Amino acid sequence: MNALFEHILVPYNGNLDSEKAFRKAMSLAISIGAKITILTCLEERHTFGFKTKTSKQEFEKESKLVELQHQKLKKLAKEHDVSCDSKIVKNGLASIKILEFADKHNVGLIVMTKTKLASHYEKQHYHSTVENVFRNTSCPILIL
Repeated sequence: MNALFEHILVPYNGNLDSEKAFRKAMSLAISIGAKITILTCLEERHTFGFKTKTSKQEFEKESKLVELQHQKLKKLAKEHDVSCDSKIVKNGLASIKILEFADKHNVGLIVMTKTKLASHYEKQHYHSTVENVFRNTSCPILIL
Protein backbone atom coordinates (compact mmCIF):
# COMPACT_ATOMS: atom_id res chain seq x y z
CA MET A 1 0.00 0.00 0.00
CA ASN A 2 1.21 3.48 -0.80
CA ALA A 3 1.30 5.71 2.30
CA LEU A 4 0.88 8.73 0.03
CA PHE A 5 -2.87 8.16 -0.32
CA GLU A 6 -3.83 7.20 3.23
CA HIS A 7 -6.10 10.25 3.51
CA ILE A 8 -8.46 11.39 0.73
CA LEU A 9 -10.23 14.75 0.89
CA VAL A 10 -13.53 15.28 -0.93
CA PRO A 11 -14.77 18.88 -1.07
CA TYR A 12 -18.54 18.49 -1.05
CA ASN A 13 -21.20 21.07 -1.95
CA GLY A 14 -24.24 18.81 -2.12
CA ASN A 15 -24.66 18.59 -5.88
CA LEU A 16 -24.60 15.40 -7.95
CA ASP A 17 -21.07 16.04 -9.17
CA SER A 18 -19.66 16.25 -5.66
CA GLU A 19 -21.49 13.03 -4.82
CA LYS A 20 -19.81 11.49 -7.88
CA ALA A 21 -16.44 12.62 -6.47
CA PHE A 22 -17.30 11.02 -3.14
CA ARG A 23 -18.18 7.71 -4.81
CA LYS A 24 -14.90 7.74 -6.76
CA ALA A 25 -12.99 8.52 -3.56
CA MET A 26 -14.79 5.68 -1.84
CA SER A 27 -13.85 3.16 -4.52
CA LEU A 28 -10.23 4.31 -4.25
CA ALA A 29 -10.37 4.11 -0.45
CA ILE A 30 -11.74 0.56 -0.61
CA SER A 31 -8.92 -0.58 -2.89
CA ILE A 32 -6.05 1.10 -1.02
CA GLY A 33 -7.35 1.19 2.56
CA ALA A 34 -7.49 4.98 2.81
CA LYS A 35 -9.70 7.14 4.98
CA ILE A 36 -11.96 9.85 3.55
CA THR A 37 -12.79 13.29 4.86
CA ILE A 38 -15.76 15.18 3.43
CA LEU A 39 -15.32 18.97 3.60
CA THR A 40 -18.09 21.50 3.02
CA CYS A 41 -17.50 25.25 3.04
CA LEU A 42 -20.49 27.39 4.03
CA GLU A 43 -20.83 31.17 3.90
CA GLU A 44 -22.80 33.22 6.36
CA ARG A 45 -24.93 35.62 4.36
CA HIS A 46 -25.38 38.99 6.03
CA THR A 47 -28.38 41.25 5.42
CA PHE A 48 -27.20 44.65 4.15
CA GLY A 49 -23.78 43.95 5.65
CA PHE A 50 -25.18 43.22 9.12
CA LYS A 51 -25.35 39.92 10.93
CA THR A 52 -29.02 39.54 11.78
CA LYS A 53 -31.07 36.96 13.60
CA THR A 54 -32.57 35.87 10.26
CA SER A 55 -29.17 35.42 8.60
CA LYS A 56 -27.97 33.40 11.59
CA GLN A 57 -31.09 31.19 11.44
CA GLU A 58 -30.63 30.63 7.70
CA PHE A 59 -27.00 29.64 8.25
CA GLU A 60 -27.98 27.19 11.02
CA LYS A 61 -30.69 25.71 8.78
CA GLU A 62 -28.20 25.25 5.93
CA SER A 63 -25.65 23.71 8.34
CA LYS A 64 -28.21 21.15 9.50
CA LEU A 65 -29.01 20.16 5.91
CA VAL A 66 -25.31 19.72 5.16
CA GLU A 67 -24.88 17.61 8.32
CA LEU A 68 -27.69 15.33 7.12
CA GLN A 69 -25.98 14.95 3.73
CA HIS A 70 -22.69 14.15 5.46
CA GLN A 71 -24.40 11.54 7.65
CA LYS A 72 -25.84 9.86 4.55
CA LEU A 73 -22.39 9.67 2.93
CA LYS A 74 -20.73 8.43 6.13
CA LYS A 75 -23.37 5.69 6.39
CA LEU A 76 -22.59 4.63 2.81
CA ALA A 77 -18.87 4.56 3.61
CA LYS A 78 -19.48 2.52 6.76
CA GLU A 79 -21.43 -0.06 4.72
CA HIS A 80 -18.23 -0.54 2.67
CA ASP A 81 -15.90 -0.54 5.71
CA VAL A 82 -14.33 2.80 4.75
CA SER A 83 -13.27 5.17 7.51
CA CYS A 84 -15.03 8.47 6.85
CA ASP A 85 -15.10 11.78 8.69
CA SER A 86 -16.68 15.10 7.80
CA LYS A 87 -16.12 18.75 8.52
CA ILE A 88 -18.08 21.94 7.87
CA VAL A 89 -16.02 25.11 7.71
CA LYS A 90 -17.53 28.54 7.99
CA ASN A 91 -16.75 31.66 5.98
CA GLY A 92 -13.89 32.16 3.59
CA LEU A 93 -13.01 31.34 0.03
CA ALA A 94 -13.70 27.63 -0.52
CA SER A 95 -10.44 26.95 -2.35
CA ILE A 96 -8.40 28.53 0.48
CA LYS A 97 -10.26 26.49 3.11
CA ILE A 98 -9.70 23.29 1.10
CA LEU A 99 -5.99 24.00 0.73
CA GLU A 100 -5.61 24.89 4.42
CA PHE A 101 -7.38 21.70 5.48
CA ALA A 102 -5.30 19.56 3.11
CA ASP A 103 -2.03 21.01 4.45
CA LYS A 104 -3.04 20.85 8.11
CA HIS A 105 -4.35 17.27 7.98
CA ASN A 106 -1.76 15.53 5.77
CA VAL A 107 -4.16 14.85 2.92
CA GLY A 108 -2.63 12.57 0.30
CA LEU A 109 -5.21 13.10 -2.46
CA ILE A 110 -8.01 15.57 -3.21
CA VAL A 111 -10.90 14.30 -5.35
CA MET A 112 -13.08 16.98 -6.98
CA THR A 113 -15.33 17.47 -9.99
CA LYS A 114 -15.29 20.35 -12.42
CA THR A 115 -18.95 21.14 -12.88
CA LYS A 116 -19.11 24.11 -15.20
CA LEU A 117 -17.72 24.77 -18.63
CA ALA A 118 -16.77 28.44 -18.49
CA SER A 119 -16.41 30.88 -21.35
CA HIS A 120 -12.98 32.31 -22.22
CA TYR A 121 -13.89 35.58 -20.45
CA GLU A 122 -14.97 33.76 -17.28
CA LYS A 123 -11.78 31.70 -17.26
CA GLN A 124 -9.69 34.88 -17.45
CA HIS A 125 -11.46 36.78 -14.70
CA TYR A 126 -13.26 34.33 -12.41
CA HIS A 127 -11.21 31.27 -11.54
CA SER A 128 -13.11 28.28 -10.26
CA THR A 129 -12.57 26.58 -6.93
CA VAL A 130 -11.20 23.52 -8.72
CA GLU A 131 -8.74 25.62 -10.68
CA ASN A 132 -7.53 27.48 -7.58
CA VAL A 133 -7.02 24.22 -5.70
CA PHE A 134 -5.28 22.65 -8.71
CA ARG A 135 -2.86 25.57 -9.08
CA ASN A 136 -1.98 25.83 -5.39
CA THR A 137 -2.13 22.37 -3.82
CA SER A 138 0.94 20.55 -2.63
CA CYS A 139 -0.70 17.12 -2.97
CA PRO A 140 -2.11 15.21 -5.96
CA ILE A 141 -5.61 16.10 -7.14
CA LEU A 142 -8.02 13.94 -9.12
CA ILE A 143 -10.47 16.04 -11.14
CA LEU A 144 -13.46 14.17 -12.54
